[in-house]
This record gives sequence, C-alpha cells and structure tokens, in this order.
Amino acid sequence: MKSTMLAGVAVLTILGTVAATRDDASGSAAACRVQGVWRLERSVTNGKPDSTSVQQRKIMTKNHFMWVAQESRRDTLPLKTYRDSVRYSRDVGGYGTYKVSGSTVTEHIEIFPTLRWVGKDFPATCKTDKDHWVHTWMSDVYKDSTGRSRRDTTSEYYRRDE
Repeated sequence: MKSTMLAGVAVLTILGTVAATRDDASGSAAACRVQGVWRLERSVTNGKPDSTSVQQRKIMTKNHFMWVAQESRRDTLPLKTYRDSVRYSRDVGGYGTYKVSGSTVTEHIEIFPTLRWVGKDFPATCKTDKDHWVHTWMSDVYKDSTGRSRRDTTSEYYRRDE
C-alpha cells in the first residue's frame, strides 16, 4: 500500500511539473519570433501578387526595426525618361520600434518616406515558422478611382537571412 501511494505521489508530482512547464495550447498564441535579418521574397495585395520589383531587407533587433529597399534590376532600366532615372537612383527605408503580443506585431514609425505615417503605430498579424515570416497589414483608408473608400490588405513574405 505504501509503495502504491508513493508511486501515485511520484506520478502526480511528475505530471504537475510537466503541466507547469509546458506551453498552454489553449492559451494565447505563441509570440511571433521576428528578431533577425529578413529578405522580402514577395508581396501580395488583396490576394494578387504585387507587381513592384524591389529588393528589400528588414532588420529586427530586440525592440527596434529598420528596413531598406531599392528597385530590382536597376542595371536594365533604359534611363530614357525622368521616371527611369528616379527608379534607377531611388533607395527608401524606414525605422522605428516594435512590440510583439502573441501573433500581432505593432510597429511604431519614427522615420518613413510617407510623412503622415511618422509617429503612428501600425499593427500587423505575424506568423513565423523557422526561417519564414508572413507580415500582413491593412493600408490607411483611401479613395479609389471610382471615389469609393477602401483599404488594402498586404501580406509580405520574408525569408530569414540571419
């Protein structure tokens, strides 16, 4: 009887320890792990592949982020128009802080090409899986060519460089 009781206490102790140390599957989603250097592989806006051709990197430290981008294949641009020249020489970027809460990453913009975004917080859904990150966010409300108000949903697909 004593050995059965001791075995039962041992099993309960082990189960209690395991339960206390494992992640709660029914609780909140695991934090999105974004620290690192990321390469943009593709973007999708409103379910359609984005036709822009940019090379982009996003660097995420413990609390800060920075991104830089430039036109892809700049060496093949014809440089016949002013627009071609701007595309050839244009580099863009941004900087700020961020916080992760479950599957949401909120970026606070401190430096950005679009001035009206500076000082704002931008929440996005975040999903990471090993070396892949899907960052999905919604645009500001704007009027389309028909005059209707709309918002776009963009998903950026990154691969970890480092």
